[in-house]
Amino acid sequence: MPSPTVDTVALADAQRELERQLEERLAVIQELAPFALPSVDPVTCQTAASHRLAVEQITAALNRIAQGTYGRCSRCGRQIPPARLEVLPHADTCIECQSHAEAA
Repeated sequence: MPSPTVDTVALADAQRELERQLEERLAVIQELAPFALPSVDPVTCQTAASHRLAVEQITAALNRIAQGTYGRCSRCGRQIPPARLEVLPHADTCIECQSHAEAA
């Protein structure tokens, strides 16, 4: 049996981290649910919305891993730098494309 490559190991590490973050975010959403209504607590409502957005981003990243496209920019197709993925494992764009999107 061949030993896993560095890329394979890094991908497995990223998947584990994303799964951990997903579980964590889902637990927070569940905890906030009773109070996450604008009329009850607007701050909690916004916090829950932020966590739901993160869940969507993390789920999309896990889907990219399953499809074999994880680590490629969704806008230009270039490789996303490993350092960016280390800091933001659910990133779907390279820094340059993200900067352009934010500037627009």
